[in-house]
Amino acid sequence: MPATVPTRAATPRNPSLAADARPWSAERWCGYFEGNTTAWLSSPLHGSAALTTSERAAIADSIAMFQLGESGGGTHVRRAAAAYVARGGEAAYVQALALFIAEEQRHGAELGRFMDAAGLARWKRCTTDGCFRTLRHTGGLERAIAVLLTAEVIAQVYYRALRSATNSSWLRALCTRILRDEVAHIAFQAERLALLRRSRGPCARAWRNALQRVLFAGAVSWVYSTHGRCLRAGGFPLRRFWRSCWSRYRMAHARWNAPHIQHKLNSRNE
Repeated sequence: MPATVPTRAATPRNPSLAADARPWSAERWCGYFEGNTTAWLSSPLHGSAALTTSERAAIADSIAMFQLGESGGGTHVRRAAAAYVARGGEAAYVQALALFIAEEQRHGAELGRFMDAAGLARWKRCTTDGCFRTLRHTGGLERAIAVLLTAEVIAQVYYRALRSATNSSWLRALCTRILRDEVAHIAFQAERLALLRRSRGPCARAWRNALQRVLFAGAVSWVYSTHGRCLRAGGFPLRRFWRSCWSRYRMAHARWNAPHIQHKLNSRNE
């Protein structure tokens, strides 16, 4: 009896970051992101946007910087993904990446909607966002994903701090939703990074991992220097923030270095 091929309906609701979890094909990621879009649209967020004076002072600039970072169009990484597909990558990856970028933009739009309701000013530019954009734009798809992963891992800790720094029911619910999405985003990026690096030898992979650790350490330090007030208000002084970021980095690192992902995906069986 022939094996049954799973359909999109059989896709697990939540992707896993476990090192031994089976990777998803780009087509399955499309199904996940499409389902998540429906879930967001069917349950719009509302609640109290009221902030105390101390909350406003702690989070106003910080949330403005993150909102700007979540709102990018991803032009460079889209072009890099198209080139990757043209070289033989999964055809559905371009669509999966577009859906991922749309989800990030939705985070930015929802943060902006909250900021408007709370009377917080939006920013048009900032140094942190400019630095991350420059890093993403100076290489191909592999480097862009490495930079995106850095931002996603740190965001997991940041949104926990932001949620704890306020009693606004609207903002707390929004942070919870974004945190759930970030787990999937890290799995999505880590799996693709593993596939991009599968043809490289052990020394080349080790060198790239070392460079990524340097990038991550610099990013964690920079984020704390620019968002420290918000992070401390949310219960993440430097020592806890540093440890929490590296704990999540190790999980993502295990995922993109998992031996079973260092092989070509077969979309019919994934």
